[in-house]
Amino acid sequence: MTPLETTLALTRHIRDTVRPHLGAWHGRRISGTAASGDATFAIDEIAEEAIVSFIERERLSIAYYSEDKGLIEFGSAPEAVLIIDPIDGTRPAAAGFEACVVSVAWADYRPDVTLGDVQFGCIGEIKNDNLFWAERGQGAHWIGPEGTEKPARLLPVTQISLAPLTFEVVARPFEWIGTALGEIVNACAVKGGCFLLNSTAFSLTRLLTGQIAATIDIGNRILRDYPASRPRFLELGLGKPLGLFAYDIAAAALIAQEAGAVVTDAYGNSLDSTRLLDTSEPNLQSILSASNPVLHAVLLAEITAGMGRLRI
Repeated sequence: MTPLETTLALTRHIRDTVRPHLGAWHGRRISGTAASGDATFAIDEIAEEAIVSFIERERLSIAYYSEDKGLIEFGSAPEAVLIIDPIDGTRPAAAGFEACVVSVAWADYRPDVTLGDVQFGCIGEIKNDNLFWAERGQGAHWIGPEGTEKPARLLPVTQISLAPLTFEVVARPFEWIGTALGEIVNACAVKGGCFLLNSTAFSLTRLLTGQIAATIDIGNRILRDYPASRPRFLELGLGKPLGLFAYDIAAAALIAQEAGAVVTDAYGNSLDSTRLLDTSEPNLQSILSASNPVLHAVLLAEITAGMGRLRI
């Protein structure tokens, strides 16, 4: 198989393995702690087993990096590394909601590989059959449940008041998230819409479907700008600050950008230098993605103003 074929096939394999367990009570059981520090659910273990079975069946000489296991090598000289989040949106998956996806990204293997090195990315919805994929420099693709390609529907809205958007709160201190994003939420809640989906990868694909116009995660900007906030992040992360990891967006960021969306951190800077094989605190990221540059700029200005309101 080619790298693209492998990426697509593995995504489908994980999806088909996990799908029967969506919403099942046994899938909600917390079974441990992932390499990243996040909680591991039983449904995560099912997904991880699917990765190994696929790699062994196809006899791939690759490395893979996942949320739960960290870096695993197959073969003495892996030709590539797969960055896999077998379930982005574990909490929605355990509840049987739609906001959960399989995320698989392909990059050449080296210790310092970064987000900008990702060549192929695929996102597969677990509950439904939408599939999103991209090759760097070649555009993004959206394959609908019926198996035919659909055009991306990036929303042209430029006013926050009309922009449906998502933001992230897991292990982020909500008392500060609310202060920093309060004016944005107040502005968009009535005419646009504001949603908590607990899956950044799912949210980024909603830019292509036209269901949202932006997705925001300012948790790590708060942590960086206000060092005094760290004890609260440690408390909520049960001993380790949690946030946006590279595996969360390795595939989805490429797909969104190739579709024409703007994807940066919450400072407006490129995420390309983010190390893919690192879940340490210094490598945590923030994100601001929007369906067009004008909306991105307006949101960035409001985020910066909101950060100035914090007193930590």
